[in-house]
Amino acid sequence: MDYQENTSKSRKNKHLNYDERKTIELRLKDGFSAYKIAKKLERPINTILNEI
Repeated sequence: MDYQENTSKSRKNKHLNYDERKTIELRLKDGFSAYKIAKKLERPINTILNEI
C-alpha cells in the first residue's frame, strides 16, 4: 500500500496569535484594507477576512 505524502506542513500556522489579532484591530482602526493587512502579516487574505 502506498502512503500519500505527509500534508501536515500545509496546516502549519493555521491560527492567528494574539499579536496578529491586535495588529489587525489597530490597522483597521487606521483605515488599512484587509489586503494591506494580509500583506503586512504575510497571511492569506481569507484568513484576515474571516477574522474581521
